[in-house]
Amino acid sequence: MPQSLKNAWRWLMGASAAAMLIASIPAAAQAQTDGTPPLITLCVARTGKVVAINLECKPHQIQLTWNIPGPPGDPGEQGDQGPQGVTGEGGLVGPQGPVGIAGLPGPAGSKGPTGPTGPQGPTGDQGPVGNKGPVGIQGPQGDKGDPGTNGIDGLNGDNRTTLTGGTMGREIGAEASIQLTGSTGSPIVGGIPTFPIYMAPGNAADIDQVAVQVPTPGGEAFHLQVHLSARPGFGDAYKFVVCNEKNCDFSGVTCEIDDDAIVGVQDCFDDTGELEFLPGDTISIMSWSSEDTVGHPPTANTVDVSWSLDYEIGPDTD
Repeated sequence: MPQSLKNAWRWLMGASAAAMLIASIPAAAQAQTDGTPPLITLCVARTGKVVAINLECKPHQIQLTWNIPGPPGDPGEQGDQGPQGVTGEGGLVGPQGPVGIAGLPGPAGSKGPTGPTGPQGPTGDQGPVGNKGPVGIQGPQGDKGDPGTNGIDGLNGDNRTTLTGGTMGREIGAEASIQLTGSTGSPIVGGIPTFPIYMAPGNAADIDQVAVQVPTPGGEAFHLQVHLSARPGFGDAYKFVVCNEKNCDFSGVTCEIDDDAIVGVQDCFDDTGELEFLPGDTISIMSWSSEDTVGHPPTANTVDVSWSLDYEIGPDTD
């Protein structure tokens, strides 16, 4: 842009700023006392900068002079109302408004006529068997039947029973600390366990023999069978001996589960040993980890025990 145009632009900007300054001066401050119209003089440099106000300008400066407005006069009377203007053209149709809120449901209509019966559907699958109903009221007693014919006389039987027991399973046995472990019976002194577990008929088991042993009517115990919930562990063993009072005779009724096989064993039995009891003698079964000896750590698996033992009541007749 040429230098002359730049200076003209600055001059206009400076004059405009001066005009804004003049407009902001109150009329009372601008009034003259000699009755002449109030004036304001600006001296503007060639650069457009205002360098003096109400002073004599230098020859190379541009002088601008304005009349300062006086105070506003009284408002004039209101003019007559003009004629009504021509009605303007109608505006464009506005956009469609949003959908309003759904109204309340109307009253229910009257019931329509019953439609025709539809075709029969396919047979459904049979439902599950329902719960068993309550027992019905007992009926009246029937007439007495005719007496039957006498049966054949039976053979003379021996008075035998089967005793059963164990260590009361995984949960109860674990809480009562009566499961067999690798340290059951430890220490073993001369082949005799110090703290074995004793079991008796009816799932009784304890380290105290007196707490579980039960009295007998006299007779003979034989055919011991024992089952473990798991194998003892390779190289480990558990032993079981039937006791009469505190006499746990290793040569009487006994068996041992010795896990020397790779497959592993969980059962043992004694079909040859016998142990006699007098009336009032107590019976129990002693059990322990028979491999828990000096030089062999107690590594056998923890197991639960269940057992059975045949018992013949009365004196031995063999």
